[in-house]
Amino acid sequence: MTPEEWTYLMVLLISIPVGFLFKKAGPGLKRWGAAAVGLGLTLFTCGPHSLHSLITILGTWALIQAQPCW
Repeated sequence: MTPEEWTYLMVLLISIPVGFLFKKAGPGLKRWGAAAVGLGLTLFTCGPHSLHSLITILGTWALIQAQPCW
């Protein structure tokens, strides 16, 4: 198997128990836990290349927060 296939297999195997844990969790844990797991899987699969996406998301969020509500 290629390294990419091993990475894909690991993501799938990690996702199964996480899904069972989130099934019984409360809404707050689901929200923040899913965000943390998503960030972790993104860093695991993309490594430092995911920083561009993270900076873009934070920049967009900052622009939205800076605009006054009408």
